[in-house]
Amino acid sequence: MAVTLIRAAILYITVIFLIRLMGKRQIGELQPSELVVTILVSEIASIPMQDNSIPILNSVVALFALVAFEILSSAISMKSPKMRAYMQGHPVIVIRNGIIDYKALKKLRMTVSDLISALRQKDVFDISQISYAIFETNGQISVLLKPENRNSTAADVNVYPKDKGMPFAVICDGEIIEDMVKESGYDISKIRKFVLSSKIPTEKILVMSVDSDGIAYIAGKDENS
Repeated sequence: MAVTLIRAAILYITVIFLIRLMGKRQIGELQPSELVVTILVSEIASIPMQDNSIPILNSVVALFALVAFEILSSAISMKSPKMRAYMQGHPVIVIRNGIIDYKALKKLRMTVSDLISALRQKDVFDISQISYAIFETNGQISVLLKPENRNSTAADVNVYPKDKGMPFAVICDGEIIEDMVKESGYDISKIRKFVLSSKIPTEKILVMSVDSDGIAYIAGKDENS
């Protein structure tokens, strides 16, 4: 039992490290080659956990080799458009100037129902509102609405509000996140001053974010905070 637990822990740590090495894409954003490697990594990692007679080193070497191939192919794809096209494919326009391209759908082996379902996931329920729709190489659909159906922006009415920058969550669950403090442009002493002004102890803060103007949002762990 102890041997099994140790082998599982080694493989778990190895797989986590390798997935981190591959990048931070979500499963739905993986390119075909990345998805294949992810599936193979899970399969190879599961074999030695089921059979203690298999040397764990063999699996670890295979896992590193797979990820090395993926990183190498990604590097080559960045330099070679032909390699990138072979590994990832090309985006396909399925709605052009408001008209569904049936040939493009047939090329993707998709039905109109599949297209409508994908559009609903983008909160678009009326095809007549769409100017362009494109299936990206990762399987996601991008939608460009017709001008009259797009949301208005401040620039449309000649309003230009001050940009406060992106708020950074500098405290989460009572802990100061030093990386986020650095990104925010403040230092730890300044964050502590913000905490004092809020009259909530650091350990009782659920989340606090700051922007260029100071505190953007703060919430305590207690309902009365």
